[in-house]
Amino acid sequence: MIWFVLRRLGAFLATMLATSLLVYWLLASTPETGDIGLVRWMGLVLTGSFGVGREGPVGQLLAGALAVTLPLTLLALLLAVVLGALLGLMAARRPHAIADRLIRASAATGTAVPAFWLGMLLAVPLANGLHWLPAGGFVPWWQSVGGAALSLVLPAITLALPAAAALCLKTRDSAVAMRSSPWFAATLARGQTAQAAWRGENLRVVALALLRPIANQAAGLVAGAVVIENTFYLPGLGRLLLDAVAARDPATVRGAIVALVFLGAGAMFLIRISALWLDPRIRAEASE
Repeated sequence: MIWFVLRRLGAFLATMLATSLLVYWLLASTPETGDIGLVRWMGLVLTGSFGVGREGPVGQLLAGALAVTLPLTLLALLLAVVLGALLGLMAARRPHAIADRLIRASAATGTAVPAFWLGMLLAVPLANGLHWLPAGGFVPWWQSVGGAALSLVLPAITLALPAAAALCLKTRDSAVAMRSSPWFAATLARGQTAQAAWRGENLRVVALALLRPIANQAAGLVAGAVVIENTFYLPGLGRLLLDAVAARDPATVRGAIVALVFLGAGAMFLIRISALWLDPRIRAEASE
């Protein structure tokens, strides 16, 4: 099991090393970059300072941006998991019924909707019409914790819905497959009702089936945050990256790219390590 964790950790570190080298190779030759050696660049990566950009020390800029991107991504992931699991279970209760077909059709549509268009569509009733949520901008955490959290609700919903749609389909398929499994038939043969078996085992089966898709969706949410932050004018990593590109600030561009990859790869690493303790199949694989 220790070797399994070490292999996962090695894959994570290899991803970060490859990203750092690729960023160095792509930006080292640009006129604005100046002379920065590979050894010095790797030292900046390891210390998390990333040098000084046009707006100041890049490490400080990244810390401020992470205070927006990290809670946005975590809130979106929570919403996606809860909504996707609930809708998937609802659809799986009666396969091919009207509710199942409607949920599957809506989920299939949700996976294809562009995030920026969905954000503008949601802002019309929730922000401009009902005035329940801010249409954009961000209240700093130090100024108002409640205001900052409220600023993230609409962007998080926008970011979460496509991921929730994908998780809904996965949940539904896993739950339906469980009902047709030999285990479920054996449970009914022992005299347990279908409703009791459904309640007793379904959550565990669905949770195990969703571990890997959740890890993939977590990385996708980090990438999607780049678009959402610019749609709602949030000062996160995505906004910092695009502003740095427009300003031709290679030091900040380098730091923002590495931070985004670190956030996405780190989320996948943590979820997959958590799966080691939750999924007996992974534990069996790790013990081999």
